[in-house]
Amino acid sequence: MLARMYVVLTLLSLLPLFVAGQVLRIYFFEGEALREQGRRQADSYVEIPAMRGAILDRAGRTLAVNTARYDLALDPMVPGFDRVAATFYERLARLTGTPASTLRRRVRERSSPRYVLLVRGLTEEQKEAVEAWEVPGLILHPRFGRRYTYGTTAAHVLGFVDPDLRGLAGLELQYDEVLRGTPGRRAVQRDRRGVLKALPDGVLVEPRHGESLVLTIDLVRQTILEEELARGVAESGARWGTAIAMDPHTGAVLAMANVPTFNPNHRGTPPT
Repeated sequence: MLARMYVVLTLLSLLPLFVAGQVLRIYFFEGEALREQGRRQADSYVEIPAMRGAILDRAGRTLAVNTARYDLALDPMVPGFDRVAATFYERLARLTGTPASTLRRRVRERSSPRYVLLVRGLTEEQKEAVEAWEVPGLILHPRFGRRYTYGTTAAHVLGFVDPDLRGLAGLELQYDEVLRGTPGRRAVQRDRRGVLKALPDGVLVEPRHGESLVLTIDLVRQTILEEELARGVAESGARWGTAIAMDPHTGAVLAMANVPTFNPNHRGTPPT
């Protein structure tokens, strides 16, 4: 009887060593394999945006640059959202200018039961306001926006981009492949609430950021040329006008102006 007790006690004393050994074996020898298995079992993959290159004048002044933006998505099946849905839609409508009826329709007509993109391009201030509401089920996706530092200045030269930062006009379009870069990719899984979460060690492809573009345009000359052209068009009663200033020795374009012009930060506004 006593011998049997010694055997049992010996086995019990060895049990922690066995457990510790298994933990070490998994950590050192099987950890990478398990992480790889987790990546393969990921629910989906999300894009890691590449930073678009800046556009600078000849003196290094920034004419076009990236800004932080956020896309707001929702998992409407998360417990607790129904209780605050009506108030949430109204508050988001006031914050973004998107009608509450449009937000409700997007949720109602969503293609995925656990995910719907509500609005795109929230500013940092709007994002902080949304976070302060503490609405369950909200998902904020950081991305880049585009800001044209001097508004209408050199607008026809610079052009503009779409919401996904693809060049649509001007130098933004002509040098789109140089400026755009290549996005990366990250594996994600849903937690028990159905919210997408990034996996540890889940980065599969790192983003390659775009190159910056330095112009021969000089901001000071550009501003003067645009002002003089606008004055000349107004005094002559012309409907439009174009002017170019070049270096006579090198042929470099120092300024290029068109009237009427526009603000690429607010393309919905009428030309000026």
